[in-house]
Amino acid sequence: MSVGLGFSKLENLPNLESLPPKHGGDLAYWQRRVGNEALNWLDLSSACNREPWPIPEMVPALWMDLPDQADLLEEAERYFGRRPNAIGAGSQHIIEALPPMLIATNALTPNLTKHTVFVPRIGYQEHAFAWKKWGFEIAYYDALEDLLDQKWAVAVVIQPNNPTGEVASAEVLSLLIAHAEQLGANIVVDEAFVDACPELSLLDTLKGESLSESLFVLRSVGKFFGLAGARVGFAFCADKWQIPLKNLLGPWPVATPSLHLVALAFADKAWQSSALQRLKVRQAAFEERVMPKFNTIFDSQDRASNPLFVTWFLESEAHAKQVFDMLHQVGVHTRLGEGWIRVALPALNEMDALNSALIRLLKTAGGRELA
Repeated sequence: MSVGLGFSKLENLPNLESLPPKHGGDLAYWQRRVGNEALNWLDLSSACNREPWPIPEMVPALWMDLPDQADLLEEAERYFGRRPNAIGAGSQHIIEALPPMLIATNALTPNLTKHTVFVPRIGYQEHAFAWKKWGFEIAYYDALEDLLDQKWAVAVVIQPNNPTGEVASAEVLSLLIAHAEQLGANIVVDEAFVDACPELSLLDTLKGESLSESLFVLRSVGKFFGLAGARVGFAFCADKWQIPLKNLLGPWPVATPSLHLVALAFADKAWQSSALQRLKVRQAAFEERVMPKFNTIFDSQDRASNPLFVTWFLESEAHAKQVFDMLHQVGVHTRLGEGWIRVALPALNEMDALNSALIRLLKTAGGRELA
């Protein structure tokens, strides 16, 4: 089935000239903008683990051999409790592949004429951007339950949500999957942050069961393991999607060193257990020592917590931008959104520096004004 035939069902042809969303982890951009002083900032803009899995020495041959996914697939099956259907260059690679795959395989139900894709109003913006590029109509939801009364071609769930920290119950997810099956639609569950709270994963809930043809679950190693630069992500879906998805991702989507490192990380059960415990210790220290100062600086206790980050919701976009800039004055870089600021959970050895920086800000004229 040609891709062209799929396009005839969409209201618009693909638009590949849109401006992409902004991301955290953008210290190089700020270095270009304000100078090398940005390199000394405490970078809490990316919600990746600030105490990442330790990288061992690399064998030079890993840079010369063509990638072979077999070892990683074996370790991933042990780690996830289910064999991945595809490995991509981060879950972002798979997010990009899903729209053209569903178009090319003629998988879009004809009676869903608008081909609406529902995404969370606040959430990882690349989901909406990926579907919009391929001509889908984007709609936003505030509560997952609202989707049970709607018709849609695709619904995106971020579990847990970045940056709101919201979590969907297993019951609601089960109802949504059943609703998608009834509609002939698809549901994408992005579990990039779930490794720090693995009991929330659909892979755990559905252990031993075949996945619905309507369901795609995405996992990644960028957040909990802190290996965002490795660019390794996984797709779990019904077997019918495996060949078309792999064909879209290509024969060697992930470099040999990354495949090797992630296989080692998945096999390192001792580090995983220790990291989960360390997150609890770091959260407790953050809540006791640092959070009250952020509450004062942001003039807000409207916040959402995740094992890897805390997001504050402020009174306005202008106020959030003001505070974001003030934090730069004391060398703290955070993630600025539309009326919200996300702060990555610092490493334990970064807590003193962050605490001191916030005290300095509160003692300045601008800080006293905020307080």
